[in-house]
Amino acid sequence: MKKGWNPNPPYGERGCYRKLTVTLPQDVYERLIQESARRRIAGAPNQLLSALLREALSLYLERLDSERAGAPEA
Repeated sequence: MKKGWNPNPPYGERGCYRKLTVTLPQDVYERLIQESARRRIAGAPNQLLSALLREALSLYLERLDSERAGAPEA
């Protein structure tokens, strides 16, 4: 994954994105709803659940890349 990659580009610039359907545990879904509401109240961008999931997944994958880059070769 590219460093500095924007997981939430403006509408119309997601042509290379793929649609994904996920099933989440209720507690994870509720946490996403709470974060979405917090952002909406604060007037922050990226309030949609899909935007929150893209952010979380991109951060997770960047962390994995960093861990693998620092790991010794097997």
